[in-house]
Amino acid sequence: MSITVVVAMTSPAAAATDDPPPDRVSILDPDQEMVLGWASHDLSTMAAEEAAFETTNGMLSTYVDFVQSPDFPHAYADAAEERGSALLIAWEPWDWNEPASAQPQFAPRLIAAGAYDAHLTAWLTEAGRRTGDAEIIVRFAPEMDDSTRPWSSGTDPGANTPEEYIAMWRHVYALKQTLAPEVVLLWNPLNYGAGPHPFEAYFPGSGYVDALALDGFNWSQARPGSPGWQSTEDVFGFSSPGGPVTRLKALAGSKPWGIAEAASAPDDRSAFLPGGSQYGAWGSWVFDWPENPPFEATAEDWITQEGWSRMLILRARAAGASFVDFFHTIKETDWRLTDNEAGRHVFSDAA
Repeated sequence: MSITVVVAMTSPAAAATDDPPPDRVSILDPDQEMVLGWASHDLSTMAAEEAAFETTNGMLSTYVDFVQSPDFPHAYADAAEERGSALLIAWEPWDWNEPASAQPQFAPRLIAAGAYDAHLTAWLTEAGRRTGDAEIIVRFAPEMDDSTRPWSSGTDPGANTPEEYIAMWRHVYALKQTLAPEVVLLWNPLNYGAGPHPFEAYFPGSGYVDALALDGFNWSQARPGSPGWQSTEDVFGFSSPGGPVTRLKALAGSKPWGIAEAASAPDDRSAFLPGGSQYGAWGSWVFDWPENPPFEATAEDWITQEGWSRMLILRARAAGASFVDFFHTIKETDWRLTDNEAGRHVFSDAA
C-alpha cells in the first residue's frame, strides 16, 4: 500500500480559484491512506515549505495555551480548509511564559472540578463550528507522562496523580461530546516520559478518547544527557513487544493512532567515524543490518536526519499508523528537513 502524502487534490494557490474544494483528510476514515504533515514555525513559512517539499501539508499543526494564546486558531483552520487538510492542535492548560512548577492554578484536579469551564466551553464551541471546514484534532494536555507540565505527575506530597489527570480528561471529553462531538480528542503521551508513571496509568478508557498518538525524537547530541543517536526503532519500538508503539496500539484497539510529534536532530557524518561521538550508532547499524530491510537498507537510512525521517514514515505505515506529523521547526535544534536536497525529498521518497 502506498502512502498518500497529501490527500488534498489541489494546491493552496488553486484554492483561490473557482475550482471545487479538495477532498477532506480524515484520520477517522478507515479507507484513508496514512496522512503526512508537519508543524511549521508559523503560517507565514508554510508556502515556502510546501514548495520545497513539492507537496501540500496534509496535517497542519499548531499550539495554543490557556493564557498567551487562548483563542481557537481560526487562521490555521482557514489554511487547513483551503488545502483539504486536517488540523492538529496542541491545547495546553497552562501559561507558556511561566515555569511549570509555578502554576498550581492549572492542576488537573481544579480543571476536573470545573474551574475553567467557561474557557473550555467557549473554545470547544469555536472548534465545533470549524469541523465542517476541516477535521479538527485536539491534543489536549499532551505528554502527560513527562515531568515538565502543570498537568504532569510528581512524587512530592500533594503532587498531581494519574487519577486526577484521568478525571480532568473525562471532564473535558464530556464537554467536547456535548459542545463539539465532531472534534477528534487525541490522547497523546510521550514515548518514554521522565515522570514517575508509565503512560498507561493516564489512559482514561477507550470510551473517552477518539484517537491516540505518541511523540518521540532522535535527540542525538542536541540535549544534555540524551542517549545519542537513536534509530526509529530505538525511539518508537515499532517491533518490540515492550516498545511505545506496541503499548499504544494495545490501548488503541480499533481506534486510529499515529505519531503527533517526531523529528531527528541533524546529522554530523564525522561523528559516526571511528573515534566519533556517535560511532556506537554506526556499530549498531552494522550489527543489525541483516534484520532491517525493507527499512534501514543502507547506511544513509540509519545515520542521517533525512534517512531517519524516511524510515519513520515507512515503519509507521507498516505498523498501521493513521498519520505522522513532523516537528518541522527550529527549537532545541534545527529539526527541519528542508535545508538540504535529500531532506526535501523525504516525503516523496517514502511513498
